[in-house]
This record gives sequence, structure tokens and C-alpha cells, in this order.
Amino acid sequence: MPATARVVTVFFLLALTLADAYADDSSAQLGTGGLVLTRSAEIRLADEYLRISPKDVTARFTFVNDSKGDIDILVAFPLPDIDTSRFSEEPLGRTISDPLNFIGFSVTEDGKKVPFQVEQRAFYNGKDVTGVLRRAGVPLNIVDPRFSKMLDGLASQQRASLEAADLIDRENGSYAHPHWLVRTKFWWRQHFPAGKAIVLDEHYQPVTGESLIGRDELDPTSQNGRYWLKTYCMDAEARSTALALLARNRANPQSGNLLTALATEYVLSTGHNWKGPIGRFRLVLDKLKHENVVSLCWAGRLESISPTTFAFTRENFAPKEDIKLLVLEQAPL
Repeated sequence: MPATARVVTVFFLLALTLADAYADDSSAQLGTGGLVLTRSAEIRLADEYLRISPKDVTARFTFVNDSKGDIDILVAFPLPDIDTSRFSEEPLGRTISDPLNFIGFSVTEDGKKVPFQVEQRAFYNGKDVTGVLRRAGVPLNIVDPRFSKMLDGLASQQRASLEAADLIDRENGSYAHPHWLVRTKFWWRQHFPAGKAIVLDEHYQPVTGESLIGRDELDPTSQNGRYWLKTYCMDAEARSTALALLARNRANPQSGNLLTALATEYVLSTGHNWKGPIGRFRLVLDKLKHENVVSLCWAGRLESISPTTFAFTRENFAPKEDIKLLVLEQAPL
């Protein structure tokens, strides 16, 4: 582990990667972040409060315009890209059925709802293919409840058009396999009054991945175990406590001697186009239940502030790493 990364283990630790999960019934997480401003030399982020759990993310941003004049700039919130080719074969973590706002994003300014524009496009090999898909009547996003039915129900002419553009194939002869990438972005024009602060609050449901793990994933001599030990900074104590939690399940054969692992990612290291570092940054991680366990690699000390939450506070903070929160809980019976 790099010297700059300090292992943070709160009670128990799990180690799991959902994006490349090994369990057949696993689902993948997608990383989402915060607000992205058009670069400005006069607007600073005076304060950021970020709270993350596997079920929801809330963030409060206090921006200050240090200039002598009002500033109007674009603010965006990019949703995670969705690879339709991958997720037609591999389950995606929980999303909302709305194909545009599939994480239920909302934003308010000083408590009032901010209206935003939505831009959703499809790409294949770097080329925008939105028009081709829309002319064929195909939903762009695989989270659309109509996606599979409409793709498989294409008329022969529409199907031939998409096959010619290499946007679908039928290699196994049973269903249409899509090839494009869906990119969604919310944006609006934000007013920053001279010499004043405004508060923007965002809220959404993260695309948290879920899987089941067992002893092999905690074994440092196995390929799976070595990967997770390195990726999630699992130390000997954490591994021991995770194994103890697994051992508790042996008394109940219905659990399969497995644990449920939840993985939530927050992109913290990019998109900070404001002036200087974050004046004050406070991170709160929520493991949902007292008996649950959490772990992440983090260059700082997490302080327990309640039976389920842990916090980190830093002045003049310039984030250099993203957050990968992992929560372990008893497998459902």
C-alpha cells in the first residue's frame, strides 16, 4: 500500500469489488460524484458536507463569489456512463426506472428546487449514434423498463439498420445484444452574486453494487483474496474480524456461510474547477446498521460519531482520491 494511503478500518472489514464481481448473482456499482462548475477563478467552495451510505448520497456545497461583480456560469452533474453491452449480460446495481434520471437526482438552492436540463446521448466507438437509435425507436438506456422488449421486438428493417451500424448483434440467435454507451448529464445556469455565498444541496440514490462473499474472498493466498487485500487495504485484524463474522453464520445453514457486500463509489477527485481548495470539508459515512461493517482506503482518520456513522473533517482540503465505501452485512435468509 502506498505510504500516502492509510488503512482505515472501522470494526469489521469486507473486501469486495462489484465491478468485476466473481459471484454469479452479483450486481455492479457505478461511480457518481458531485457538482462540476465551468472553470472560474473567482468562485470558491467555502464548505462541503458530504454524507454517503449504500442507499443515498447527500452533499451540501457553500460557494462564495469573491469578485466585485455577479457571475453566471454553467453547473453540471454528470451521471455515470452505462455500457449497454456490459449490462445486458451483467446485472447493474439498483437504479430508479426513470431512464433519464435513473438515480433520482435533485438539487436545491437555499432550500428551493433548482430546475435543470437533461442531456442524454448514445455513443459507439466515439461516434454519437443517438439519432440512429431514436429513428429505430429503441430506448437509449438499458435501465428503461421497455428496453429489452423493444430491442427484441424490432421490425426486420430496423434490426437490419442497427446491425449494419454494428449497434446490435444476434450472435447467440436468441436476443439482440446492444453495443453502445449511454452518457447522461444534468446542467443549469447558476447565478453567483458578488461577494455573497449560496448553498446548493444535491441528493441522489447511488448505484450501489451487491454481492455475496465467502472465505475465499478473505484468503490472502487466493487470487480473489490478494486482489481484495490490495484494493481495499485489508489488514490482518480486519481479515480476522471478517472471518469471525462469517463463522457466526455457520450456525444457520440458510445463510450459506456467506456475507452480503455492498459497494458504493463517489468520484471526489475530479471536477473541482473552483478557486483554491475546499475551505472546510466534512465527510460522513453511514453503514446503515450498528452490526454492519465498513472499510475503505482513506488518507485520514475516521472518527466514530454514532453507532452507524463515522466522520472526517479537514480544512483547506484538496481531494486526491475517490471514495469506495464497502459495507458488509448478514446475508438474507
